[in-house]
Amino acid sequence: RPGGGENAGSSSAVIGDSSSSVGESINVLSKSTPGEIVATVGGGHACVMSLAFHPTIPNSFAVGRKDGTIDVYSSANNGGYNDLSFRRMHRLVHSSFPIRALSFSKPDGALLFAGDDDGNLYSYDASCNNEHTHMSAPVKLVACALAAHKGWIMNLTPFPDGRRVATCGSDRSARVWDCGMGLASGTPVHSFEGAHDGLVWGVDCGSVVRASGGGIGAGRVSGGDRVKLISCGNDGVMQVFSCGE
Repeated sequence: RPGGGENAGSSSAVIGDSSSSVGESINVLSKSTPGEIVATVGGGHACVMSLAFHPTIPNSFAVGRKDGTIDVYSSANNGGYNDLSFRRMHRLVHSSFPIRALSFSKPDGALLFAGDDDGNLYSYDASCNNEHTHMSAPVKLVACALAAHKGWIMNLTPFPDGRRVATCGSDRSARVWDCGMGLASGTPVHSFEGAHDGLVWGVDCGSVVRASGGGIGAGRVSGGDRVKLISCGNDGVMQVFSCGE
Protein backbone atom coordinates (compact mmCIF):
# COMPACT_ATOMS: atom_id res chain seq x y z
CA ARG A 1 0.00 0.00 0.00
CA PRO A 2 1.32 3.50 -0.78
CA GLY A 3 2.51 5.48 2.23
CA GLY A 4 2.91 2.48 4.55
CA GLY A 5 5.66 2.72 7.11
CA GLU A 6 8.53 0.32 7.44
CA ASN A 7 6.78 -1.57 10.24
CA ALA A 8 3.45 -1.80 8.47
CA GLY A 9 4.14 -5.39 7.50
CA SER A 10 4.37 -6.46 11.13
CA SER A 11 0.59 -6.30 11.54
CA SER A 12 -1.84 -8.45 9.62
CA ALA A 13 -2.87 -7.08 6.21
CA VAL A 14 -6.61 -7.16 5.88
CA ILE A 15 -8.81 -6.39 2.88
CA GLY A 16 -12.29 -6.11 4.33
CA ASP A 17 -14.27 -4.31 6.99
CA SER A 18 -12.00 -4.36 9.99
CA SER A 19 -9.26 -6.22 11.80
CA SER A 20 -7.76 -6.20 15.27
CA SER A 21 -4.12 -6.08 16.22
CA VAL A 22 -1.94 -5.86 19.30
CA GLY A 23 1.20 -5.06 17.31
CA GLU A 24 1.19 -1.32 18.00
CA SER A 25 3.78 0.60 19.98
CA ILE A 26 2.16 1.73 23.24
CA ASN A 27 3.77 3.85 25.94
CA VAL A 28 1.66 4.79 28.97
CA LEU A 29 2.95 7.13 31.65
CA SER A 30 1.44 6.43 35.07
CA LYS A 31 0.91 8.85 37.95
CA SER A 32 0.62 11.73 35.52
CA THR A 33 -0.31 15.29 36.43
CA PRO A 34 -2.20 17.83 34.31
CA GLY A 35 -0.13 18.96 31.32
CA GLU A 36 1.83 15.72 30.96
CA ILE A 37 1.68 13.20 28.11
CA VAL A 38 -0.24 10.21 29.47
CA ALA A 39 0.02 7.83 26.51
CA THR A 40 1.80 7.44 23.19
CA VAL A 41 -0.12 5.29 20.72
CA GLY A 42 1.06 3.82 17.42
CA GLY A 43 4.27 4.21 15.49
CA GLY A 44 6.00 3.05 12.34
CA HIS A 45 2.96 3.50 10.11
CA ALA A 46 1.68 6.16 7.70
CA CYS A 47 1.22 9.80 8.73
CA VAL A 48 -1.96 10.58 10.68
CA MET A 49 -3.99 13.30 8.88
CA SER A 50 -7.23 13.29 10.88
CA LEU A 51 -8.64 12.00 14.16
CA ALA A 52 -11.93 11.80 16.03
CA PHE A 53 -12.89 10.83 19.55
CA HIS A 54 -16.00 8.67 20.02
CA PRO A 55 -18.66 10.84 21.71
CA THR A 56 -19.89 8.23 24.22
CA ILE A 57 -17.35 5.39 24.54
CA PRO A 58 -14.52 6.48 26.88
CA ASN A 59 -10.91 6.48 25.64
CA SER A 60 -11.86 5.49 22.08
CA PHE A 61 -10.86 7.30 18.90
CA ALA A 62 -10.28 6.83 15.18
CA VAL A 63 -7.44 8.16 13.02
CA GLY A 64 -7.24 8.63 9.25
CA ARG A 65 -3.86 8.08 7.62
CA LYS A 66 -2.06 9.30 4.51
CA ASP A 67 -2.18 5.84 2.91
CA GLY A 68 -6.00 5.67 3.20
CA THR A 69 -6.23 3.37 6.20
CA ILE A 70 -8.43 4.18 9.19
CA ASP A 71 -7.39 2.80 12.57
CA VAL A 72 -9.76 2.61 15.53
CA TYR A 73 -8.15 2.56 18.99
CA SER A 74 -9.74 1.88 22.35
CA SER A 75 -8.75 1.23 25.92
CA ALA A 76 -10.10 -1.98 27.42
CA ASN A 77 -9.60 -0.42 30.81
CA ASN A 78 -11.33 2.87 31.60
CA GLY A 79 -10.27 3.40 35.17
CA GLY A 80 -8.34 6.61 34.59
CA TYR A 81 -4.97 7.86 33.37
CA ASN A 82 -2.98 5.38 35.44
CA ASP A 83 -4.83 2.46 33.87
CA LEU A 84 -4.81 3.49 30.18
CA SER A 85 -3.87 0.61 27.93
CA PHE A 86 -4.73 1.36 24.30
CA ARG A 87 -4.83 -1.19 21.51
CA ARG A 88 -5.84 -1.00 17.89
CA MET A 89 -9.27 -2.59 17.60
CA HIS A 90 -9.92 -2.15 13.87
CA ARG A 91 -8.15 -1.26 10.65
CA LEU A 92 -10.42 -0.14 7.79
CA VAL A 93 -8.81 -0.34 4.36
CA HIS A 94 -11.34 0.72 1.75
CA SER A 95 -9.39 3.73 0.47
CA SER A 96 -5.88 4.19 -0.88
CA PHE A 97 -5.99 8.00 -0.71
CA PRO A 98 -5.26 10.28 2.28
CA ILE A 99 -8.09 10.56 4.82
CA ARG A 100 -8.26 14.27 5.72
CA ALA A 101 -11.84 14.26 7.09
CA LEU A 102 -13.05 11.99 9.89
CA SER A 103 -15.84 12.16 12.49
CA PHE A 104 -18.30 10.05 14.45
CA SER A 105 -21.99 10.87 14.14
CA LYS A 106 -23.85 12.75 16.84
CA PRO A 107 -25.09 12.21 19.45
CA ASP A 108 -24.16 8.54 19.95
CA GLY A 109 -21.35 7.77 17.50
CA ALA A 110 -23.36 5.08 15.72
CA LEU A 111 -21.70 5.98 12.41
CA LEU A 112 -18.12 6.83 11.48
CA PHE A 113 -17.70 9.13 8.46
CA ALA A 114 -14.50 9.48 6.44
CA GLY A 115 -13.60 11.54 3.37
CA ASP A 116 -10.55 10.95 1.19
CA ASP A 117 -8.49 12.82 -1.41
CA ASP A 118 -10.26 11.01 -4.25
CA GLY A 119 -13.50 12.74 -3.24
CA ASN A 120 -15.14 9.63 -1.78
CA LEU A 121 -17.29 9.80 1.36
CA TYR A 122 -17.46 6.61 3.45
CA SER A 123 -19.97 5.68 6.16
CA TYR A 124 -19.20 2.91 8.66
CA ASP A 125 -21.65 1.33 11.08
CA ALA A 126 -20.13 1.37 14.57
CA SER A 127 -23.42 1.02 16.46
CA CYS A 128 -22.63 -2.49 17.73
CA ASN A 129 -20.09 -0.87 20.04
CA ASN A 130 -22.57 1.41 21.77
CA GLU A 131 -23.41 -1.23 24.39
CA HIS A 132 -19.73 -1.67 25.28
CA THR A 133 -17.10 0.26 27.19
CA HIS A 134 -14.61 -0.25 24.34
CA MET A 135 -14.78 -0.69 20.57
CA SER A 136 -14.18 -4.42 20.10
CA ALA A 137 -17.45 -5.06 18.21
CA PRO A 138 -17.44 -4.97 14.36
CA VAL A 139 -17.19 -1.72 12.41
CA LYS A 140 -18.55 -2.25 8.88
CA LEU A 141 -18.77 -0.19 5.70
CA VAL A 142 -22.45 0.51 4.96
CA ALA A 143 -22.33 3.23 2.27
CA CYS A 144 -19.92 5.11 0.04
CA ALA A 145 -20.68 8.20 -2.03
CA LEU A 146 -18.21 7.94 -4.91
CA ALA A 147 -17.02 11.32 -6.18
CA ALA A 148 -18.91 13.15 -3.43
CA HIS A 149 -16.54 15.99 -4.34
CA LYS A 150 -14.47 16.65 -7.47
CA GLY A 151 -11.23 16.67 -5.55
CA TRP A 152 -10.12 16.35 -1.96
CA ILE A 153 -12.65 16.19 0.87
CA MET A 154 -11.08 18.69 3.24
CA ASN A 155 -13.40 18.41 6.24
CA LEU A 156 -16.76 17.07 7.39
CA THR A 157 -19.16 17.56 10.27
CA PRO A 158 -22.16 15.50 11.43
CA PHE A 159 -25.44 17.27 12.16
CA PRO A 160 -26.76 17.22 15.75
CA ASP A 161 -29.89 15.34 14.64
CA GLY A 162 -27.81 12.30 13.63
CA ARG A 163 -29.48 12.18 10.20
CA ARG A 164 -27.13 14.28 8.08
CA VAL A 165 -23.46 15.03 7.52
CA ALA A 166 -21.87 18.01 5.76
CA THR A 167 -18.65 17.97 3.73
CA CYS A 168 -16.43 20.54 2.04
CA GLY A 169 -13.78 20.13 -0.59
CA SER A 170 -11.05 21.45 -2.81
CA ASP A 171 -13.70 21.87 -5.54
CA ARG A 172 -14.90 25.08 -3.79
CA SER A 173 -18.16 23.48 -2.64
CA ALA A 174 -19.93 22.49 0.57
CA ARG A 175 -22.52 19.71 0.55
CA VAL A 176 -25.05 18.16 2.92
CA TRP A 177 -25.80 14.43 2.80
CA ASP A 178 -28.55 12.25 4.21
CA CYS A 179 -26.89 9.51 6.25
CA GLY A 180 -29.19 6.86 4.76
CA MET A 181 -30.16 6.41 1.14
CA GLY A 182 -28.95 9.86 0.11
CA LEU A 183 -25.34 9.02 0.87
CA ALA A 184 -25.68 5.54 -0.63
CA SER A 185 -27.03 6.99 -3.89
CA GLY A 186 -24.38 9.71 -4.03
CA THR A 187 -27.00 12.46 -4.12
CA PRO A 188 -26.59 15.35 -1.65
CA VAL A 189 -29.53 16.98 0.10
CA HIS A 190 -27.96 20.40 -0.55
CA SER A 191 -25.03 21.36 -2.76
CA PHE A 192 -23.50 24.82 -2.40
CA GLU A 193 -21.31 25.14 -5.50
CA GLY A 194 -18.68 27.84 -5.77
CA ALA A 195 -19.17 28.75 -2.12
CA HIS A 196 -15.61 30.06 -1.95
CA ASP A 197 -12.90 31.31 -4.25
CA GLY A 198 -10.51 28.43 -3.69
CA LEU A 199 -10.31 25.47 -1.33
CA VAL A 200 -12.98 25.12 1.36
CA TRP A 201 -10.97 24.18 4.43
CA GLY A 202 -13.59 23.83 7.14
CA VAL A 203 -17.28 23.25 7.73
CA ASP A 204 -19.41 23.11 10.87
CA CYS A 205 -23.07 23.35 11.83
CA GLY A 206 -25.12 24.47 14.80
CA SER A 207 -28.54 25.49 16.00
CA VAL A 208 -29.88 29.02 15.65
CA VAL A 209 -32.14 30.56 18.30
CA ARG A 210 -34.26 33.62 17.59
CA ALA A 211 -34.98 36.12 20.35
CA SER A 212 -38.56 37.27 20.82
CA GLY A 213 -37.57 40.64 22.27
CA GLY A 214 -37.04 42.11 25.71
CA GLY A 215 -33.25 42.32 25.71
CA ILE A 216 -30.37 39.88 25.62
CA GLY A 217 -31.36 36.40 26.72
CA ALA A 218 -35.02 37.27 27.14
CA GLY A 219 -37.84 35.28 25.57
CA ARG A 220 -35.72 33.05 23.37
CA VAL A 221 -37.61 30.83 20.99
CA SER A 222 -36.40 28.41 18.35
CA GLY A 223 -36.94 29.52 14.78
CA GLY A 224 -38.39 27.27 12.11
CA ASP A 225 -35.03 27.03 10.35
CA ARG A 226 -32.91 26.05 13.33
CA VAL A 227 -29.79 24.57 11.74
CA LYS A 228 -27.16 26.64 9.94
CA LEU A 229 -24.05 25.46 8.17
CA ILE A 230 -20.88 27.56 8.12
CA SER A 231 -17.81 27.13 5.92
CA CYS A 232 -14.43 28.83 5.59
CA GLY A 233 -12.00 28.93 2.71
CA ASN A 234 -8.84 30.23 1.07
CA ASP A 235 -10.60 33.52 0.32
CA GLY A 236 -10.74 34.47 4.01
CA VAL A 237 -14.55 34.43 3.97
CA MET A 238 -17.03 32.54 6.16
CA GLN A 239 -20.24 31.54 4.43
CA VAL A 240 -23.41 30.74 6.42
CA PHE A 241 -25.98 28.48 4.75
CA SER A 242 -29.59 27.61 5.57
CA CYS A 243 -30.23 23.86 5.61
CA GLY A 244 -32.81 23.27 8.33
CA GLU A 245 -35.77 21.55 6.74
